[in-house]
Amino acid sequence: MEEKENGLELIERSSTCAFPFKSKPDESPEDVLIENIKEKSLAVVWLDYKVLIGTWDGKDFQFYNDETFENKYLQRMRVFNKDREMLIYRAGNGFKGRLRIDDKDGKDTEIIVATQVLFGTKKGKKCNDSYTEITEERGTSLVLPFGGLNVDDKKKRIFIKTHNYIDYNAVNQATYVDCRFVEFTDENNATLNKQG
Repeated sequence: MEEKENGLELIERSSTCAFPFKSKPDESPEDVLIENIKEKSLAVVWLDYKVLIGTWDGKDFQFYNDETFENKYLQRMRVFNKDREMLIYRAGNGFKGRLRIDDKDGKDTEIIVATQVLFGTKKGKKCNDSYTEITEERGTSLVLPFGGLNVDDKKKRIFIKTHNYIDYNAVNQATYVDCRFVEFTDENNATLNKQG
């Protein structure tokens, strides 16, 4: 493990990528998720009109106020946990994507671990025991599936941790070949694990 001054960390881990995935005509993203993500995971869903952040329990999504969405509005989604992520995105009349799994059965892979700060410097009004809204002055707002979060415009912020996978081309040039969400963390890099 190599820590960098810029906050990036280089690790090596076994990883497998099932790519690409293409949906069958009558197959929904949920059908693919039920087959591949059986454990409780986090979900970020980009729709034509908003972004939803919630959880996946192996069969269904849970979002703030029991909100739902229709797949015809889905642009892309990431359903993820510490070991795997299913990325699904709209492609023509169907969906495409990939499954990335980090486990002992994969190929040894160099990974850059990064954390990126989310918009949100104050607590919003959409809060309960399982969800917290974080907002910005300019109107940006996210509802996260964690109760009791506190944020400010100084150090108390929420981050998304990503794994960025490196591979080498024919002339041994390193390049990023994939990126997956891993978890949400606080300013101390502690995992936010009270999932609604």
